[in-house]
Amino acid sequence: MTLKQTLILALALSCTACGFFEYDDQASFRLPVLDSRTGTPPKIVDLRNQNALDELTADLARKRAIFIGEIHDRLEHHQNQLRVIKSLYAQNPDLAIGVEYFQQPFQPYLDDYIAGRIDEQQMLIKTEYFKRWQLDYRMLQPIFEFAREKHIPVIALNIADEIHNKVFRSGMKSLTPAELAETPADIKPASRHYLQRLKAIFDSHPRGNDFDTFVEGVLLWDSSMADTAARYLNAHPRSRMVILAGMVHVMYGDGIPERVNLRMGSDQSAVLINGGDFGRYPGIADYQLTTVGSMELPKAGKLGAAILDGADSVYVTQFTPGSAAQDAGLKVGDHILALNGNKVANMTELKAMMFDKKPGDRVRVEVLRSDTMGTKKELQFEVT
Repeated sequence: MTLKQTLILALALSCTACGFFEYDDQASFRLPVLDSRTGTPPKIVDLRNQNALDELTADLARKRAIFIGEIHDRLEHHQNQLRVIKSLYAQNPDLAIGVEYFQQPFQPYLDDYIAGRIDEQQMLIKTEYFKRWQLDYRMLQPIFEFAREKHIPVIALNIADEIHNKVFRSGMKSLTPAELAETPADIKPASRHYLQRLKAIFDSHPRGNDFDTFVEGVLLWDSSMADTAARYLNAHPRSRMVILAGMVHVMYGDGIPERVNLRMGSDQSAVLINGGDFGRYPGIADYQLTTVGSMELPKAGKLGAAILDGADSVYVTQFTPGSAAQDAGLKVGDHILALNGNKVANMTELKAMMFDKKPGDRVRVEVLRSDTMGTKKELQFEVT
């Protein structure tokens, strides 16, 4: 697992604070035992109740930045986000959606997708989604489909991995002048409470850096997303933005929200968090969106092969038991050239072509095979 993957999972799944943990039997993640704070417990909103959703939407009418914290791999959290987005859009269609999942250099491809100039598969390939984020896109798909249908701008908030990972490894001091120019000029220090939560995450997960460097990386992450969101909102004074990000980046208003408020000159944010036993924690959010149980996506269609990147294609290294690809006639060492006539150059492209396949779907796989004499030939197989 790469450092970026570890950090995504740590910040998404831990929700830690002060180094103490307790388990919720209804959740797949650890809930925090939090320090005592003043404030009001979040208002609980059951989004299955239309009146409650309408009331929430009315409450949010004057807020320009609406944060909906999530556990990234919880399908029901993303379904809640879509319910809120649809309700806000119905109230006022001058809306944008800011997302942690995509990085700023790839904004033109999100724009092209929303405008209908490229399709979903092309967008996923050009944004390198399956290389840079990797969590199951099917969880997010309904949100992006709605944005495209209604022409709602989707804003890539995150800073590029190349810069972010370098800071996590060696700190801000390691950046070149050109890289430094891509980062926000003012990165506000973390509050005491935020530092406590980050320390608990740091102590609980594998890492390759010291704590100060870890904090620099997280604050760069937060500040870059806040800077991108605030610049959009300041440039579009009539618009609002729903910001979808991991829970740790938004809870208590730490992380992204306080940095957006700072850049906009006033408190224009509302924080919503999904599910969990958070009602007893004063100040953790403005609203708590209830979820019922856990939901799972349908099983995905798979080739049943372990595949690695080659020079300009991908190749099969082994098969899983009962592999559909092996049953169809593929062999270890075969280089996959195309799926259903679409050229495959790397794993990012292969995953983008396969993400929406279901068990029972058929795909035409074109491969390049070398025999023992070194002779190469192209073959086609139909894999179910």
